[in-house]
Order: sequence, then C-alpha cells, then structure tokens
Amino acid sequence: MVCGLALRIYTSSDFFLHTWDERYHALVAKNLINHPLTPTLYDNPILPYDYKNWVGNHIWVHKQPLPLWTMSASMWLFGVNEIALRLPSIILSTIGIWLSFFIGSYFFNKKIGYLTAFFFPINGLVIELTAGRVATDHIDIFFLFFVELAVVFSILFAQREKSVFNILAGISIGAAILSKWLPALIVVPIWLLIVIDSEKFKPKEILFHFIILLTTCTFIFLPWQLYIFNEFPIEANWDASFNFKHITEVLEERTGPIYYFVDRIRINYGELIYLPFLWFLWKTFKNPHNMKLLAISIWVLIPLLFFSIAKTKMQAYILFI
Repeated sequence: MVCGLALRIYTSSDFFLHTWDERYHALVAKNLINHPLTPTLYDNPILPYDYKNWVGNHIWVHKQPLPLWTMSASMWLFGVNEIALRLPSIILSTIGIWLSFFIGSYFFNKKIGYLTAFFFPINGLVIELTAGRVATDHIDIFFLFFVELAVVFSILFAQREKSVFNILAGISIGAAILSKWLPALIVVPIWLLIVIDSEKFKPKEILFHFIILLTTCTFIFLPWQLYIFNEFPIEANWDASFNFKHITEVLEERTGPIYYFVDRIRINYGELIYLPFLWFLWKTFKNPHNMKLLAISIWVLIPLLFFSIAKTKMQAYILFI
C-alpha cells in the first residue's frame, strides 16, 4: 500500500490539468465550492450556450455528483490546486489495494489476495486515472472504489450476519451509482451469491435483507436524481437521453468492433491475460455450483458483454471488473 501510494503521488504531481476529462471535472468541482447544489461548467455564461454541449454548457449534470463534491471539498480544504483535486482519488485508489486483498482472500485464499493486492497498485490504467491523465479519470476511480467497497461489505455481512454491514453495502452501491450510474448494480447478484454461499440465511431472511439492501441503495442515489429533474429539467432530461444513446449510438467517435474490450484487456492487464481468463471460465463451467466462482464470472462477464454490445466504447468502462 505504501509503494502503491508512492506511485500515485508521483504520477499525480503534474501541476497542470489534463485535456480529457480532468479539466472539465476540475472546473465543475471548483464551482461547486460556492454552490454545492448547482453544478456549473461556465459559472457565468456571458455568451450563448447549447445545453446539449457538455463541454460548453452552463448547468452541468453530465456526471453524477459524488466525485465532484468530494474533489470540491478537498479543494475547499486544501486550496484550489491540482494536488488537492487529485487527493481523493489518490486516497481511494490506495485504500482499494487493501479492498482488493480482502476480496481476493475471501474468494480464494490469502496468497491470491496478496497477488491481487500486488497487481492492483501497479496497474497502469488505474494509476493514470488516479492522476487524471486519461479520459474519465477520477470518476472511474470513485466508481471502482465503491463497487469494491460494496463487495467487501457484502462479504462481511455474510460472514458476521450483522445487518449494519448489509446497510453499508447498500450505501456503497448507492455511492457507486452517484459516481457513475447504474452499472454499479452488478454488485446485487454478487451480494446474492455471497449470501447464499455462506449457508447462514434462510430464504425468507435473504429476501428480507435483499429488500433492505435495495431500499438503502435507493435512498442514497434517488434524491439527487429527483432534485436535478425538478431544478434543471431541460439539462437533466437531455443528459438522461444522452446516457442511453451510449448503448444505441456512437458518440464523439468513441467506438470499436464488438471485440474492442476483449482486445483492450491485453493492454490494460498484460498480454498473458487470455490464458488465466479462459482457464478460469473453464473452471467455472466445470463447477457450476461453486457460488464464489460464479460470482466472479458474473462480475467480469456481464459488464464485458454489455459494454461490448453498446455502440460507444471507452477503455475505462470495464475498469470495475
């Protein structure tokens, strides 16, 4: 974790904002210091603007607010500068090393957990996103963190049978949605398989806790959606339709063949990835009743399949797998 932190601090020490998309996230976060509930890009739009243009808009609901609020709070506390902007991502990405160790240890053993905790901090894409150097930057770091955190709390709930961990899992899923929307729901089937695998809960108990999980999650992410649709209906409706268009249309020339993400994983995780990946799928196929293997397969395959079918493609879309 110390070495991973050092890598993140070193890479984040550029005293300038990067082109895509950090400069936009930074400006919105800075403006939020003065009005936390009114996200703006151009705070005082002297010239006419098109609300459909997310790089030249006034009211900016193009992204969910949690990462922006956190970066805003960091700059309010430490001053408006690049390091303060990146500090939340540095902290969350470093904590993610321990979360990865915990998850790897649960699904396999501590040796695998340690290897997981080694590969996570040296992953080039994660480091570059933490430093704001590549597209989607801090947003995807927050999303990755809260997805992992939700899985950790799901495991703790299954192990210790304490409702507080289930509520914390629901809060974490809600926070992931407030970071990068509905793909965070991938945690829901993972939660279900982890709880079933524990063999500590009766079907009625599982249903009860499942409802608590979804209710808690909804209480976290829904208020902001209702707020922006009420306060900024034109922008909110447009961005909602824009999000859906990622599935059906190629936006901003961000596209590729259907095997785009299968091809990208060799770049983001190493060319040998296909050997363990195919071996793992075969092992899962041979052991269909192994809930832990099935949970990881769902965690990987559903997002991989979904984003492969979607027309708009960017490498960090599947970071959380």
